[in-house]
Amino acid sequence: MAIRKNAKAPEERLEADKARLEQLAAQCGEEAGLHRPLNDVTGGVITGIPEETDLAQALSDRETSDLLVHLLDENREQVERALEKLRDGTYGICEGCGRRIPEARLRYQPAATRCVECQGHWDRINGRTA
Repeated sequence: MAIRKNAKAPEERLEADKARLEQLAAQCGEEAGLHRPLNDVTGGVITGIPEETDLAQALSDRETSDLLVHLLDENREQVERALEKLRDGTYGICEGCGRRIPEARLRYQPAATRCVECQGHWDRINGRTA
């Protein structure tokens, strides 16, 4: 049984979260130069005689930024899944066990599509940590 009361509030919050995550990912990617060649981002040190620490730092920074953008994209995808569930009437139903997700969890984490127990199990299987 899906949560129906005040269904507009979760949808508005999820849409706002989605827009914020998209904006953060775009800004992070732009600031880190993820869409430009590495040589441009490092100020040309790759074509010159590179200082190993400068190159290593540039590569490390780029990898960290790329990971952050990836995590932001994953969060956005989770929000989109929750929005789909809201629209098809299954919002608030755990996709793992089929039981109702507690309202307190949905207030805290509107994009949740699993109950805490099933999310913990999914995280362990997929090598995720909190």
